Amino acid sequence: MYDFIRNPKPDLELGFEGSVYYVAKHYGMSIEEVWNMSAKAFEQSFVWANAADRHQAEEMEKTTNKGKNKARVGSTHGAMPFSE
Repeated sequence: MYDFIRNPKPDLELGFEGSVYYVAKHYGMSIEEVWNMSAKAFEQSFVWANAADRHQAEEMEKTTNKGKNKARVGSTHGAMPFSE
């Protein structure tokens, strides 16, 4: 039924290999372990890994934006220190 996952066509092979590597790297698994997963387990693992990475990126962006807001330079209107 899901033979295309274990034996992908050449045009899909690179995409599957990238997805398998992504899941393996995210969960600390071997490539062989990921290839031996059921299609459903692989799909769920891929979706959750992607969601976790997306959430982490959003949190990092929020933290970066908060840091940028705090690091604003004050106004230079008016007399500069030691200008007189």
